[in-house]
Amino acid sequence: MYTFVMPSSQLIPPPELAPPSTAHLSVQDRMRLWAQMVDEGDQFLLARFRQKCASDLLARQAFLAWLEDQDAERTAVKARMLRGRVRGPCDGQ
Repeated sequence: MYTFVMPSSQLIPPPELAPPSTAHLSVQDRMRLWAQMVDEGDQFLLARFRQKCASDLLARQAFLAWLEDQDAERTAVKARMLRGRVRGPCDGQ
């Protein structure tokens, strides 16, 4: 049997720093929590755009343009993946 010892500079946090479990939450509460986390992430991104832009209006415009670019990029990736996909028996065909 082999024993693996993590170095002191481990990347995995100790159990007491682990995020709380969501097992006790209903599906609706999990969705609310996910949406809240997405909104908070957007606020962090918008704050960074505010640091770089001269006004709040320019920051919001830059942020929206960035979001549109991200959406277009993800859509293109999905389209490339779907083009290479072989239809299976579960595709309704």
